[in-house]
Amino acid sequence: MINNTMGEGNTSTRDMSTINNTMGEGSTSTRDMSTDKINVDLNEYPIEDISLENGYSGTVSEHFDHDIVANDVLEVEEIETYEKENIVSSSQNIEINEFAEEVDRDETYNETNIVPFVGQIFLSEEEAFAFYKRYAYQHGFSVRKGRFIKRNGIMRRRDFFCHREGRSSLKIIEPLKEQRNRESTRCECKAYLRISLQKSHDIFPSEWRVTKFVVEHNHVLLTQSEVRFLPANRTISEDDIERIFLLKEGGLSVRQLMRVIELEKNVKHGYLPFIERDIRNLFVKTKKKFERNDAKDLLKYCEDAKKSCSKFQYAYTLDEERRLEHIFWSPASCSDWYQKYGDVVVFDTTYKVNSYEMPFGIFVGMNSHGKTVLFGCALLRNETISAFRWLMKTFISLMKKPPKTILTDQDPWMKEAISKDLPSTKHSFCIWHITFKFSSWFNAILRDKYSKWCSDFYELYKLETCEEFEHQWPKVVAKYNLQSNKHVKGLYEIRNYWALAYLRDHFFGGMTTTGRSESINAFIKRFINSHTSLSDFTKQVDVAIDDIKQKEDHDIMLEKCKRINLKLMSPLQEQAHGVLTRFAFQKFQEEFERSTQYSIHHENGNEFVLRYYKDANSRKHMVFWDGKIATCSCKYFEFWGILCRHILSIFLHKDCHEIPSNYLPSRWRLQTSHDDDEVDPQQVNVVFEEQVDVVHCPPPSKTKGRPKRRRLKGGKELSHNMNTCGLCKDVGHNIVTCPLKENTQFSGHTNKKKKICKDANLNPILLPKV
Repeated sequence: MINNTMGEGNTSTRDMSTINNTMGEGSTSTRDMSTDKINVDLNEYPIEDISLENGYSGTVSEHFDHDIVANDVLEVEEIETYEKENIVSSSQNIEINEFAEEVDRDETYNETNIVPFVGQIFLSEEEAFAFYKRYAYQHGFSVRKGRFIKRNGIMRRRDFFCHREGRSSLKIIEPLKEQRNRESTRCECKAYLRISLQKSHDIFPSEWRVTKFVVEHNHVLLTQSEVRFLPANRTISEDDIERIFLLKEGGLSVRQLMRVIELEKNVKHGYLPFIERDIRNLFVKTKKKFERNDAKDLLKYCEDAKKSCSKFQYAYTLDEERRLEHIFWSPASCSDWYQKYGDVVVFDTTYKVNSYEMPFGIFVGMNSHGKTVLFGCALLRNETISAFRWLMKTFISLMKKPPKTILTDQDPWMKEAISKDLPSTKHSFCIWHITFKFSSWFNAILRDKYSKWCSDFYELYKLETCEEFEHQWPKVVAKYNLQSNKHVKGLYEIRNYWALAYLRDHFFGGMTTTGRSESINAFIKRFINSHTSLSDFTKQVDVAIDDIKQKEDHDIMLEKCKRINLKLMSPLQEQAHGVLTRFAFQKFQEEFERSTQYSIHHENGNEFVLRYYKDANSRKHMVFWDGKIATCSCKYFEFWGILCRHILSIFLHKDCHEIPSNYLPSRWRLQTSHDDDEVDPQQVNVVFEEQVDVVHCPPPSKTKGRPKRRRLKGGKELSHNMNTCGLCKDVGHNIVTCPLKENTQFSGHTNKKKKICKDANLNPILLPKV
């Protein structure tokens, strides 16, 4: 055993059985306790003293006997002679984690006082590298592979450097390109380990021998709690990678999945062999690996889905460079839902759901249970009129019939596309998107009257007839002196798209906002982000569709197992209870319970005037009922598809004990059925499956709204902000690079800069005062 004293109280022990076998029986080793040196004498391969003073301050050098030195000199001469033919010299840096998985930190890294020495023998380069890594981990640095020398295709020498060896190369700065200004950790550290391939005799295998070991570092070494954060000591195993992607698919964030892995491994928080940045880099690396075939994989998914089910519908277009431009797809379940509940459609777009920043558009509706269903999805290159027109044409062509009504946000290009390609569809704007802007429009103008203005606007919004709206609008606007306000004028111009008085004649299922599309968007965004590939994105859309199916099956189960109790015994209520779904019957029951609170104020044949029984000045409602046809001025049935309280009140007063079947719409019934009315499919410019092999990924899309990056400033703007030198007041450099800096001295007790001119012929008056 050889004992190396590495400073006060730091003793290391190494089994030298491998060296003793090589040295033979006559090998001896002595230790000089006074000089703190280890002298190793080898009969066949003598090695000079290894000197380690004060732990790490000395440099270890090697001396071989005459035969070995001669062999080395001969080898160097051969290298110089056949440099171009037989030698490959490389200074490229190789990442240290190449063999990180082979090292068990829990056992190996806890070994104490592992110190390389000149003459140490390893059976392979990998073994030497792993040993030096363990040594580096214990002493607060990491290592990387450096230059090597080959002869006749066989590596003869390899250097292992400290991770701070060398200096960083200068980075070319491109002004028009965003670049990270990362500082380099390299400081030209000279510590390294060199191994050479040697063979003692023909009967012995080739061995790697340490020929040089430099201990001294020119930088501060890290502690054990700090060294684990070095990139070389952070690795993610294959099992952890598989687990990470599984948790990511489940919608967990990076921090959440790290915490789950910590709990599974029973590891203290923050002590995993990797950090958040490593996981994010893993995601980016995986994305770059598969992004080349991203669009092709999406179309392959659509092609396979079409082959497995003929009801699956999809279409897409390509640009001039055969890059994916637009794509629309509707799975089989979505097509079935549209045939049943496609009378009213909500369309909305959302962002930051894929790595190409393509706007994601969804067509949603409401089923007979009042739950949101998905009709189709689309990814668009941009939000222009041409993109929306293509989408609307494709939607009608594949879904076979247009909706009766459609609800969208206040997009002018979408409005124009719907008016041209869906002329028979009533278009409405989401009222929430309109009132959301009120605070920025009117709060500063109206101040303390703002709340009252909102209340009056709500009363205008609820008016039943267009005549009432036209009569009340100018009065309310004049009340707040907003006749010249541009926002008020704009609201009046688009009143046909948001005021209920202009929408009550059309069926909307009671929907006035795009909140149902927002709910699906929120569900999908739980699993995706702005870095999600197109193929992964479609998987999460399928998850959302499966979630809708599960909820629908659950509602059907409740229909069979639980029925709503009747609050009033009435043949009208019993009839509706046996026909309508739970959701529709609850709406019917709410109206039926309030039908008894209205009295007939005036009757003229089949026309009736009703009002609330407690208030003689309450609003009057006009009802028509001739035994077959029933209408009301509130237009609740036309807007909701449920009979209103006013018509039900007339049924009770006129002893009507059965509701006509046409007032129990099929879309609200337990057994739904859809119309077979189809329109001729329009010709749409689409590309089909056989061209999938020549489809390229789309470029990043430019969404509407304010650009994220700042605009480039012009010459006059740049001239005002151009920095000037603080010394000579010139433009183009600063005080550090100023050419007059050599003639300038800075006083030690003042911050003022004093120029001392060395030209003796200059008038002293012109010299600065000292």
